[in-house]
Amino acid sequence: MLFPDVSEMEAYIQGQAMRGHFFFGLRVWSALVYKVLTMCQSTTEGTEMELHNSPNLPFLSDMRHRAESLLSENLMPFWARHAWDREYGGFLTRLDRRGVRLDDSEKVLMMQVRMIYSLSAAHRHGLRDRGYLELASRGFEYLIHNFWDTVNGGFYFSVNRDGSPRSTRKNTDFHAYALTGMSEYYLASQQREALDWACRVFDLLVEKAADRDTGFIEDFDGNAWPALNAEQMGLGERTGIKTIDMHTNMLEGMIYLARASGRQRHRDALGALLDLICRQGIHVGHGCTITAFDADWHPVGDAAGRMTTSYGLNVELAWLIWEAMDVLNIQEALYDRCALGLIDHALTYGFDRERGGIAANGPVMGSVLAATDLGEARLYKSWWAQAEFMNALCRAYSKTGRRDYFDALVKTFDWIYRYQVDHECGDWYQDTRWDTGEPLVTDKGREFKTAFHAGRALIQLCDALRQWLYRGKPADSDS
Repeated sequence: MLFPDVSEMEAYIQGQAMRGHFFFGLRVWSALVYKVLTMCQSTTEGTEMELHNSPNLPFLSDMRHRAESLLSENLMPFWARHAWDREYGGFLTRLDRRGVRLDDSEKVLMMQVRMIYSLSAAHRHGLRDRGYLELASRGFEYLIHNFWDTVNGGFYFSVNRDGSPRSTRKNTDFHAYALTGMSEYYLASQQREALDWACRVFDLLVEKAADRDTGFIEDFDGNAWPALNAEQMGLGERTGIKTIDMHTNMLEGMIYLARASGRQRHRDALGALLDLICRQGIHVGHGCTITAFDADWHPVGDAAGRMTTSYGLNVELAWLIWEAMDVLNIQEALYDRCALGLIDHALTYGFDRERGGIAANGPVMGSVLAATDLGEARLYKSWWAQAEFMNALCRAYSKTGRRDYFDALVKTFDWIYRYQVDHECGDWYQDTRWDTGEPLVTDKGREFKTAFHAGRALIQLCDALRQWLYRGKPADSDS
């Protein structure tokens, strides 16, 4: 259904909105996209696009309103209300669908630092009357007083509910997220102690986790641990490998630290890691990441010898490459090609063109639908992958103006709004089925499942839509 004039299209949109439909059908959506794109003009500074506001096109405004509502009325209230342990302090790790604590035994480092980030980022975004910064401050105090190993340095992997050490594993990935969380908290609070702690963690990682000039080791406590998420990545119990997952998260932590501190040492480390990832971590022929490597960056297959990739990680790395370039204020054609190649690979092989969203993982080449040897779980639409896909598509569309990026963004947001979000209880479901959207598990809190990915994606989507609506050049979010 195409419309002869904008007023007729607008009337149809409003009618569908009243019926609760966000996605209006492919042909109607195509008309909307075409109208948006015809209002674009290239800037004189490069390939970034400038979108002009039109009172006749409420589509972007409605999308922004829904994203803001999901952030402020659904996601953040769930976590602020349920995650904090009112008896012992710190953030609880495992919560059921309604936010009820599932056990009393363990608080995991990842939950603490990601919640500190999420609360701080929400405050910086403008939700300043909710007590989020105060809660982040309490989380920061709990972190440094209960997780830090005062003898050997570094944060414990987890503590018991009362704050006593539980797992003394020192994981590089978790410390990378500590950089992210504490740096964002510093930017929100301007508490110098938070930046000092972030710098302290950075120095520790350089001392104990850096592997010559070839990236980082996965853990630095001297024990032979399997890689974090080894089961999800199909790596089995092998040790001594390097994952692109961990190096991407290290890149992320260094981005936030370099932005917060501005110190040349942090900027130099960020630049070196960015270059290493782009030159060693991405398959030259296929344009996607390779899941694992040996100590010298020779690709390693999964436990069955297959070469696999993570679509969610690919798109997350893509926008982080651009974010690192922005922080460093550099232009590099190789890095741009890497970022766009990562997104295009996910769109080609892992994207659900009918319904929106991307699959969890797949082969380095070929459709995820055909890769039946990887099992049904490859098709699960994980909350974090959908969130990072939106981040990447916002950035890619802002930089190129390509219609297929905007197409995928709208479809994926529609998928999230329809199926990934729990509109009754709050937050997003962890995994949903590829075709039906049925949640595979309804529990909300897990070791890695916090407000982090969804909150950041909604903030970045809102910021991008605001820029597109009000004629500003699409700007990169600080959060």
